[in-house]
Amino acid sequence: MLEGKIGLVGFGVSNEKLLERLVKDRDSKSLFVSDTGKIKEEGRTLLKKFDIEYEEGGHTDRLFDCDAFIVSPGVSPFSEVGERIIHSGKYYTTELEVSLDELWSKPRGTVIGVTGTNGKSTTVTMLRHIISGKNRKVFQGGNLGYPLAGVAEEVYDYYVLEVSSFQLKWFAEERVRFHLSAVINLGEDHLDYHRSIDDYFKSKLRLAKMTEGITVVPKAVADCQKELLKGSKLRPFVALGEGFDSFDREHLRVRGIEFRTSDLPFTGLHNYENVLVVLLISQLIGLSAEDVFQELKSYTFLSHRLQLVRELEGVKYYDDSKATNAHAVSAALRSFEPSKTILILGGREKDETYSELIEQLGQLKHVVMLGSSMKILSAKLQMRGIPVSGAANMADAVKICRGLAAKGDNVVLSPAGSSYDLYINYSERGNHFREIVTALE
Repeated sequence: MLEGKIGLVGFGVSNEKLLERLVKDRDSKSLFVSDTGKIKEEGRTLLKKFDIEYEEGGHTDRLFDCDAFIVSPGVSPFSEVGERIIHSGKYYTTELEVSLDELWSKPRGTVIGVTGTNGKSTTVTMLRHIISGKNRKVFQGGNLGYPLAGVAEEVYDYYVLEVSSFQLKWFAEERVRFHLSAVINLGEDHLDYHRSIDDYFKSKLRLAKMTEGITVVPKAVADCQKELLKGSKLRPFVALGEGFDSFDREHLRVRGIEFRTSDLPFTGLHNYENVLVVLLISQLIGLSAEDVFQELKSYTFLSHRLQLVRELEGVKYYDDSKATNAHAVSAALRSFEPSKTILILGGREKDETYSELIEQLGQLKHVVMLGSSMKILSAKLQMRGIPVSGAANMADAVKICRGLAAKGDNVVLSPAGSSYDLYINYSERGNHFREIVTALE
C-alpha cells in the first residue's frame, strides 16, 4: 500500500496530476520525485509550490530510501531502476491504478478499459463520440490525453480509458477496476520495453482479469491465450470471418444484425475492427447497434491515422504516422492494392521480428526508408532482395516517391517505428509529411 514516504519515479503529466492530488492528503515531506531527465519548468514550479523534494538527471539512493513507488509507465520494468524497484520488495504501482482505486472507493459511472496493439485511441474516441451523443457525461483519457488523476473529484456517467501495456505492467494487483473492457487485437510491439512477446501479451491481458463484466476480444486471442484469460467473461469476435460478431471487407455482423462497410465514410480493415468493437461494447451498455452505426458516420478520426492528405496527378498521399509498429503497418497495407503502393518506413525499432510485414513489403511497388535508424528491418529486406531506396530526410522521401508514382498509385507514410530518431513525436513527423506533400506543385 501507499504508506510511508512515496517516491514518484518519473515526472511526466500523469505523475504531475497525481502529485496535485496526493499533496491534499499527505505531508509534502512524505513525497519525493526522481526523474532521469531534466524536469520541465512548469513541473519544477509545481514542486517548489508544494515544497516537494526532488532530483533530476538520474535516480540515486535517495529514491530507494522511499517506502513505496508510483512509477511512470515509460519506465521499463527491465531497466536498471525498474528491476531495482521490483526486487526491493517494496510496494509499487502507477498513476492509473491509484486513480482507479480512488474512483472505485466512491459512487461512479461505468468504467470501460480499452487496450490492444493498435486501434486503442480510435476505439476510445469512437466510444466517446457515440456515448456523449446520448447526453451522457463522458471522460476520455488514461493513456490517451488527460490522466484520470486530473478528474478524480468530478463524476461522469462513463469513463472510457485507453490502457497501455506499460500501465498494466506496473499495476500492483489484479483486482476489479473496470466494468467492461476490450482487447482489440494483439501483435508484436514494444519488445524493447517488455523484452519478450510473452511478457507483452501477459501485460495486455491483465485488463481482462481486472474486469467485472465482459471483455470483448478476438476469437483467435481467446483460443490461443486460454490460460491467461482463464476466469474472465469473454465476448469473442471473428476478424475477417463470418457468423455472429464478425467483420470482413464488406460486412459487420453483430448478433444477427448486418451492416455494410460501404455505408461508412471511411475504409480500412483496421477501422472496421474498431467499429465492430465499438458496436459490441455499445450493445453491452444498452445502446442500439443500428443507432450507433448511424452515429459513427459523423465520427472524425484523430490525426495521423491513415488520413488522405491530398491527391496530385492521380496519386493519393496518406499520412499514417501513428503506425509506430509492424502490426499497425500490416493493417494499413491491407487497405491498398500492393502493386500500386509506395511505402515510407523509418524510425526507431522496437525489437520486432517483422515476419508478417516483410511478406507484404515484397509485394509493394516500392519501399522508401527514411533515416538510418531502422537497421534490423533494412538488413532483413536486403537479405530477401526487396529493393529499398534510402532517404536522409522527409523531403527526400517524398521526392523519391513522387518520382516513382504513377496515376492510380498510393504513397503511404506508415513508418513501423517510433519517431524519436528524427522527430519529437509521431505528430511532428506526420505534420512534416503533410506540409511537404501539400506544397507539391
